[in-house]
Amino acid sequence: MLVKEKSRREIEEKLKGLGNYVKIDYLLSCLKQPIDFDTKRFVLLELAKLYKEKKMYLEAGKMTQAAAPINTAFKGMISDYILAAEMFVKAGNFDNADITFEKAIGCASDEQRFEIKQVKIDLYKNQAEHYFKNDKRSSAVIAFERLLTLNVTENERREVQEKLLGLYEKLGKIREYYSLKRAM
Repeated sequence: MLVKEKSRREIEEKLKGLGNYVKIDYLLSCLKQPIDFDTKRFVLLELAKLYKEKKMYLEAGKMTQAAAPINTAFKGMISDYILAAEMFVKAGNFDNADITFEKAIGCASDEQRFEIKQVKIDLYKNQAEHYFKNDKRSSAVIAFERLLTLNVTENERREVQEKLLGLYEKLGKIREYYSLKRAM
């Protein structure tokens, strides 16, 4: 798609009459053009919003992660990284989520680091519960195992281990079942 617009206002005006998929195509074309940082950040965040609406969480995470370093304030950069990590967690891409959380922690003060780590635990826990409730056992196992690697409380650890035992049993993962049973 040929893009003539260069400024944020021009791009916003062009987007008004377009459908979501055409917007995505247009915005992707905008990224290929030489545009200023503010406009690029706007385009990336608009793409992330559209991808999120379409439940394309991996793409939304990639766009938000790309927009984060363009932010001029550390607080905004941290919130962008956390949002990107949330999208990666929803997509089930825990490796990218971990990397993105580390980028957020790298930009944060000591107080913020604790908050970010708590957000990470909450996101992993919520996603694991979502998989568990929707009977996505293999995905739930992966999420619960990741959750155990984090700094969770003893009660949370015990609860996660009990859920993992049930999942291992249902999935026929006998070796993991007995290994975890001994560890408990």
